[in-house]
Amino acid sequence: MALAADSAGVSPAEVTPNNPLAKRMGVIAGLSHNFVIGTVMGAFSIMLAPAEQRLGVSAEAAAAGIPLVLVGSSILAPFVGVLIAKVSLRLLMLIGALLAAGGFAMLGLTQSYALYLVAYGLLLGPALSLAGSIGPATLVTRWFARNRGLALGLVHLPVVIAITPWLAERGLRVFTPATIYLIIGALIALVLVPASLMAVDHPPGGESKAPVGAEKRTADGSLSVAQLLARPRFWALCLAAIASMASSVMLGSLLVPMGQSWGFTRAESALLQSMMSLVGIAGSVLFGWVADKLGGGRSLALIGFDCAVLWALLLLHPPFAVTAVVIGLIGLHGAGAIPTLGRGLSDAFGQASYSRGFGLNTLIGLPFIALSVIGSAKVFTVTQSYDGAITAMAAFFVVAMLLGLYAAGGRMARPSAAEAAPA
Repeated sequence: MALAADSAGVSPAEVTPNNPLAKRMGVIAGLSHNFVIGTVMGAFSIMLAPAEQRLGVSAEAAAAGIPLVLVGSSILAPFVGVLIAKVSLRLLMLIGALLAAGGFAMLGLTQSYALYLVAYGLLLGPALSLAGSIGPATLVTRWFARNRGLALGLVHLPVVIAITPWLAERGLRVFTPATIYLIIGALIALVLVPASLMAVDHPPGGESKAPVGAEKRTADGSLSVAQLLARPRFWALCLAAIASMASSVMLGSLLVPMGQSWGFTRAESALLQSMMSLVGIAGSVLFGWVADKLGGGRSLALIGFDCAVLWALLLLHPPFAVTAVVIGLIGLHGAGAIPTLGRGLSDAFGQASYSRGFGLNTLIGLPFIALSVIGSAKVFTVTQSYDGAITAMAAFFVVAMLLGLYAAGGRMARPSAAEAAPA
């Protein structure tokens, strides 16, 4: 049976059913990811104008909140990845939930711009790493041996982030901005604190170990940060996934002016952005399923090939209907980056190495994502066209395809004897 699993490109852990508690861990992870990321990112744009008025600052100053969250969480991510491998995951997710609740409480209670920045940078930023991204994804990766990619895709469905702007906008018709912040903080505390306390750090059999000799692994069977960074296969997986992440952030930030440069109205360009987000919901589940069938590396290669073609099509400046289809398909593929990366990292380096690998990937991706947005805007300023940026993104996806194929080779992580036995 193990031989058959290997020949299909699937880890032997796949033949072992998931522990009965796995579904509960998946629900906890989904709640944590959605409530933290969904509220932080979903409410920000709606609350921006009220924040300007309350704090008496400019739009640019109020908008500094989200960059602080992203930079803070990205820089902290590798340390969170190491910490999760050493400290109780339940405790860290609980701390993340409390930080998120405290951050929104501070936003509701303060009229100080300095404390506004503290709330985003020192409370919501760490919460994003602990309870929004690395913590929930690690919990799923540890508990799901079978259908791990699909589970990661379901957990990362952007449900709360899709409805939060609508709810916040209508809430402002009834409540003050301070009350909205306090309501969000209270909801996070009421939902995530008990949910985090119900999390179980490890499945009874433990996780699959890194595919190296025991003397080369850490005490928990994982690879250290230095060992991961020394492996070309790790860099291949990260860069292949980062192409999709940079693509999504670039379009999410610049699609409206890009659409206008192609001759579409502002309303049509905004519709393209909405379509990309909506179709992306399906992509998270679809590519989670694909990753379970093909493996993480091959799935990233497939995403790279498809997106290279799709981005190249944008150079033709097709009519609105065709552009809408292309943008929707790019959104579909972009949402698959997290579940395919998760599957690839855990297959290549073991479930025990996942938190370190995912944390490092977050930090490595930061300059690529920043360059994709800033560089694209600069290209347009110089040339009055986004074609140069689009060409660069298409080329990046060609490289991502090759890196994904390279990452698909090599040894698979093996389950321990305890894990291979039925729970």
